[in-house]
Amino acid sequence: MTLAQPAWLLLWLLLPAIAWLSSARQPGGLPLSTFRLLSGLVPARPRRWPQILLGLRLLALAVLIVALARPQGEGRWIEEKRYGIDIMLALDISGSMRAEDFQPANRIEAAKHVLKEFIARNAENRIGLVAFAGRSLTLCPLTTDTRTVSDLVDRISFDTVDQDGTAIGDGIGNCLYRLEDRSAKSRIIVLLSDGENNSGYLQPLDAARMAASRRVRIYTVAVGKPGGAPIPLVDAFGRRFYVRNRDGSLFLPQIDEATLARIAQVTGGRYFRATDTPALESAYREIASLERSEMPVQRHRIPTDLSGAWIAFGLLLLASEFALSTGLASILRGRVRHA
Repeated sequence: MTLAQPAWLLLWLLLPAIAWLSSARQPGGLPLSTFRLLSGLVPARPRRWPQILLGLRLLALAVLIVALARPQGEGRWIEEKRYGIDIMLALDISGSMRAEDFQPANRIEAAKHVLKEFIARNAENRIGLVAFAGRSLTLCPLTTDTRTVSDLVDRISFDTVDQDGTAIGDGIGNCLYRLEDRSAKSRIIVLLSDGENNSGYLQPLDAARMAASRRVRIYTVAVGKPGGAPIPLVDAFGRRFYVRNRDGSLFLPQIDEATLARIAQVTGGRYFRATDTPALESAYREIASLERSEMPVQRHRIPTDLSGAWIAFGLLLLASEFALSTGLASILRGRVRHA
């Protein structure tokens, strides 16, 4: 048995003083004014009762003091296997993600599907979510509640960020802000984009260098078919049309692959190119496998609290002392009346 707060045992030093005061106040052991008259009526054995009652009282106090010191049993050991990775997911939700070259609907729906699978594979880690278009927005800080993160991914739409564009640098910067806690064994950003940086305040490579200085790896994923894909829109009358250039030709946004690859290289991450949904799924599966660095098993002991048993024992002793002293007093009063 161990004691969580052994300093309480210093109260034991008061027990001798309590014993002396009790003896001085009750020299005969019973607070009766007619004690001298009873000296001839009471047998010799009851004279030892005051000492027995005092002993019970002191023992009860000693036991209750032990209870204050919080006695603990050995308890049980548990083993905890942890992975210790903080992951920020950065998702491009600019207008170009409406392109329908990815199944089942368009690029953003394919990305949301893959992100949810990635989140399910990393349920043992902390995950956060940032969406960016013309500016970046934190949808969820780092959390172990992966169900909530997955639900937030479901709710993402093109209206989540009210400014169109592609602010890759700001998206990275926002993720870095959420990764300030350095207690995790590994910290990474998984960034998905289908365009080139044209908005925001922070340049992508400057943000990458900041990440490298903080030992944060960035995995970049570029989505879209080679040559780009048309972007569908719907007007106020529900009519469908495609975004066009000023000369009337279809607008086909291009991916800045060089910058995305450079971001990954600077931070020690990897660059992935996904031209369809299966390739996108494969990229996120590989990222999940690369970052599954298991930490050593940690063992924790959960002690058993024994305070309740000691309190019960102490109260039982006090109750016994009270019952015995009350019973003895009743006996003596009866003999006085009989006399």
